[in-house]
Amino acid sequence: MDHEKFLAVEPVFTGSEVAEFLAECGVAHPVREARRLEERWVRAGRVVVVRPGLFAVVADGIDPARFQPMPDLVSTKMAPDAVVSHHSALDFWGISYSMWFDAVYSATHPQAPLAFRAMCYQGVRFPQRLIDSGNQHFGVVTRTYADGVVRVTGMERTLVDVLADPDYGGSWDEIYQSVTRADHIDVEAVAAYCQLRDGSPALRAKVGFFLDQHRELWGIGNCELDQFRRQDPAPAVHLDPAPIELTHYVEEWNLVVPVEVIERQWELVF
Repeated sequence: MDHEKFLAVEPVFTGSEVAEFLAECGVAHPVREARRLEERWVRAGRVVVVRPGLFAVVADGIDPARFQPMPDLVSTKMAPDAVVSHHSALDFWGISYSMWFDAVYSATHPQAPLAFRAMCYQGVRFPQRLIDSGNQHFGVVTRTYADGVVRVTGMERTLVDVLADPDYGGSWDEIYQSVTRADHIDVEAVAAYCQLRDGSPALRAKVGFFLDQHRELWGIGNCELDQFRRQDPAPAVHLDPAPIELTHYVEEWNLVVPVEVIERQWELVF
């Protein structure tokens, strides 16, 4: 049985994955043997314990006490259905405006916030509507990364997620200056995810307003925007759920928007 083969293909792994590997190899008591192996690997400095039941393989030549595993690989293993999301997805796709030391992921049952070395892992629960419909992984893609595998939200889902949960996307200047680095946005995919994630006119108004502001950037037409417009009278929606002193009402979208967003104050040169 080649234990090194397992470590070579699983740079971040769970105890249950070790037990599954051993079971496939015909080990009689895979769970017990997995625990024995994990303890041996930790003592030898081959792996570090990220949290109970979650391990990372130490890169060659690195002091285990200083080793920092790739955050996206850890996030993907934080829960059975975890996906890299929000600001961390922007970072994965290479368009985040600034560096964070918070790794954000989404899952049906996310773990409590976890600090490991330089990173803090923040879990966000999937919206209940996605869980109820079994669509937790709509708009999620799987990519090979750093000798492992990462599940990450695609650009369209990420756009909607950071507008729906701006606290996990950064400040408004961070969200705008990150998302607008995307080369292309599939508006139909955005609309489909909006409906699955929430279905409310409020979320569609927020997303529609954002797309409207960038229609020239991504070549978006009026017909594509129409599917985000509210068809019946309703109370105005606030783009930012936090209380904001300076706001502006955008009648077309029945949306109350922070003045800093309307004016894009982060673009002003002093």
